[in-house]
Amino acid sequence: MSPSSSGVLAVIFDISGTVLDYGSRAPVLAFVEMFARRGVAVTEDEARGPMGTHKIDHIWAMLSDPSIAQRWEAATGRAPDRAILDELYKEFGPLQVEMVKNHCDVIPGVPEVVQRLRARGIKIANTTGFDTWMMVDLIRLAGEGGYTPDLWVCPDQVGKGRPAPWMIHHAAKELGVYPLSSVVKVGDTVADLQEAHNAGVWAVSVIHSGNETGRSREQLQAMSAAERQARFDAARARLSVYGPHYIIDSSADLMPVIDDINARIARGERP
Repeated sequence: MSPSSSGVLAVIFDISGTVLDYGSRAPVLAFVEMFARRGVAVTEDEARGPMGTHKIDHIWAMLSDPSIAQRWEAATGRAPDRAILDELYKEFGPLQVEMVKNHCDVIPGVPEVVQRLRARGIKIANTTGFDTWMMVDLIRLAGEGGYTPDLWVCPDQVGKGRPAPWMIHHAAKELGVYPLSSVVKVGDTVADLQEAHNAGVWAVSVIHSGNETGRSREQLQAMSAAERQARFDAARARLSVYGPHYIIDSSADLMPVIDDINARIARGERP
């Protein structure tokens, strides 16, 4: 195994909004549609709030929101409970699988970054809020788009999703990488940052393509420059509260961060 003086040994990416699906659209649309089928209107912003967590935890967080819970009870005549959570989770999976098929674009610059990481001997994995069975089409489409990591890790493989650190720990074990201070986590949500800090790895947040900005490239292009910048600034402000070591526009901008982390590790710094 490799000592910390070797620098960065692995990068663990999130999926939606980080390497695939610019704007993290697929999960949001799936949540909005699932609630709409029960007669409950939820906004995209409400659906984005718990993003990055395991999808069953995400659904429960939405049902626990007082405003959504009130709308749910008004529409269905029943307060949300764990039985409803189980029903919705069973509905969500197939719906998410269908949404992914139309929102699996590889974010520009990501294949090139992967190539440069691999040229340095750095291993690449993904953690996610999707369970394994939801990933079949996603993995295939990602590969067709030019993104193929060494490892995909899902919450059902380790028993708990974010903010728990177990997916990162599992990835490090499977990749044969230690110490954890040689690992970098890249994501677009608060849950990604919590996962990284709980695991003891370097935390990098992406803004432009991510959940906190929450818009596709086409939607961003249709905005004025001032409107775009306002969304970027708001995303940066929200994520900054949770202590990322670095904030970048896109995963395409990762290599200077890797260089800086290598220098910090060489000086004896840790996450």
